[in-house]
Amino acid sequence: MKSGEQSRPIAQLHLLTAFGLCLLTLAAYSNSFTAGFAMDNRGLILQDARIHAVTSETLDQIVSHTYWWPYGESGLYRPLTTLTYLFNYAVLGNGESPAGYHWLNFLLHAGNVLLLYRLALQLGAPWRLSAATAALWAVHPVLTESVTNIAGRADLLAGMATLSGLLFYLHFTESSAPRRWVWLAALSVVTLAGAFAKESAVTVVGVIVLYEVCFWQQRRKGRDLLLASLAMLLPIQAMLFQRASVLWSSPAAKFPFYDNPLVGAGFWESRLTALQVMGRYLGLLIWPATLSSDYSWSQIRVADTSAAGLLAWFAIAAGAGGCFYLLRRQRTLFFAVAAAFVVFLPTANLLFPIGTIMAERFLYLPAMAVAACVAAALLRLPGRAFVALAAVLVVACSARTWARNADWQSDLTLGAAAVQASPASFKSHKLLAYGLHEADARGNLDRVIEETEASLRVLDPLPDARNNADSYQRAGGYYMERAEASPAAGPASARRALELFQRARKIALTQPGAASAPAMAELLLRISEVQRRLGDVSGPLETALAARRVEPANPALHRQLAAVLLDQGRADDAAVALMQGVLFTADTPLRNELLRLYQNGLDPSGCATMPIQGNTALNPDCPIVHRHLCVAATGIIRMRVESGRQDLAETMRQNAVQQFHCSPESLGDGR
Repeated sequence: MKSGEQSRPIAQLHLLTAFGLCLLTLAAYSNSFTAGFAMDNRGLILQDARIHAVTSETLDQIVSHTYWWPYGESGLYRPLTTLTYLFNYAVLGNGESPAGYHWLNFLLHAGNVLLLYRLALQLGAPWRLSAATAALWAVHPVLTESVTNIAGRADLLAGMATLSGLLFYLHFTESSAPRRWVWLAALSVVTLAGAFAKESAVTVVGVIVLYEVCFWQQRRKGRDLLLASLAMLLPIQAMLFQRASVLWSSPAAKFPFYDNPLVGAGFWESRLTALQVMGRYLGLLIWPATLSSDYSWSQIRVADTSAAGLLAWFAIAAGAGGCFYLLRRQRTLFFAVAAAFVVFLPTANLLFPIGTIMAERFLYLPAMAVAACVAAALLRLPGRAFVALAAVLVVACSARTWARNADWQSDLTLGAAAVQASPASFKSHKLLAYGLHEADARGNLDRVIEETEASLRVLDPLPDARNNADSYQRAGGYYMERAEASPAAGPASARRALELFQRARKIALTQPGAASAPAMAELLLRISEVQRRLGDVSGPLETALAARRVEPANPALHRQLAAVLLDQGRADDAAVALMQGVLFTADTPLRNELLRLYQNGLDPSGCATMPIQGNTALNPDCPIVHRHLCVAATGIIRMRVESGRQDLAETMRQNAVQQFHCSPESLGDGR
């Protein structure tokens, strides 16, 4: 028989295996295509204007800004991932329909499954071991946070770069010129793509170096390793340079304690806890019955001595023993496990603290090592027993993946699942409250407040410097909704809302830079509104003035200040407040309110307003309007000076003198 005829059945076997793996993956994830934009997906897709149209401006914004710009800062730079969202939204026209995004995630994952199968064969694994490893990994439930969650795409892209990078390297070392140089160029390209998709993709260098170290006696490919390292380090250096230039102009990323308690722990205490968390990860890989989208404070505590914490230490010890056994008996499996640790290391909180203490998406590539070890153990069984037990495991994992996909349908379903899996996490209860509110704000309001209070019970013991102001502010908003919906519960709900808003303000003031000026102004506005509702005499005015100092360009703050002044019978001062709002913001509704105020008795002479081309306008020649204009200009000059904008203060002074005909003496010096 000719060699071509001999290889034909083998090629057909691989083709059928690849087809079967794709069908298996599709079956496990077929109900993921109906999932919506849960959790981070709203901010990254629906609210990111950069991906809504393909223009030179949006492309420049994607390349020149960070991943979460302009809504937050986490120190992440992933332009390629954002470009894939642009591809979905604007090029494919998926817009706000989530199915297309899920299909692309699925195709990326299916591609990675095939890459794993091909890589296992390339590393010398027999067909049954390669197919079983790929099948078990394809449907492992812990992967849903990377596949079903649209925002997990960064992990899919980085995983594809790592798998294909190792495969291309092996082809490079085993090929002759000129083909080997093609493989080397391909390695450089996928490294570049992976690095710009997710920072952790740079670990492909470590994986390749580890491979040569593990098999140095058989291979001795030092020259090839050096060439490949140069081919990878050049694109990585390009990414690091671009990332540094972008982050240079961005606020420094801060990882809060409530997201990762290791930030506030000592060096050894945090490292020991990080190792303990690794044991939890290993437990999830072996028994993924309970999965959660969040492990924030206080689901995992530093130096945990609970039963779960001690079990995690046992898992770490067992894992270390297994690695020692593989090093002596199964060098290829040892490489798989060691490579899993290399790609996991940047997210392990061992080298440096990251934005979260634990997240299942970090297991996307490391899960391959567990799948390989399980498949290798099954391979020791007789043929039929191997097939039967492997099938049982694949079906069981597929069923759990199918069920987990349903959790990602919405914030409501995801929050409900998170509360069950991580009941001690404040974010789990917060997410469920948000999901309930989005589903039916009025009908679910009692449950919303119940879950919100459960979240706050977790946060309350934390000092202000480590607490989360947004949780208290959002809770105060829910209570105000109850106050407005239920007259009987109104006063009590309003008092609770005020208490929560005041705590949020205290937390924000304790954490410099944690709250932006617009966010602080909005919080102060809510406090002033509640104080006014409760009949406070001086509080609403003081708070409204403080809010306006923080964000004078916000029309709502001028409107609130005018309303408080009217409550106190100070109509002239209210007119000045509205006038300042008009001069600051040029807001038409504010101008209309000012006109109505003059027309409703503030101007007995009736000269404050005049008709112009069918519209009503202010008459600056009217004495009362002129007086209010000059007083308003004086206040604006003072605010500009206090904020350090002497240039704007001088511009206002010139306008007041030249356009409003105010006397320079009446404007003062702004002090």
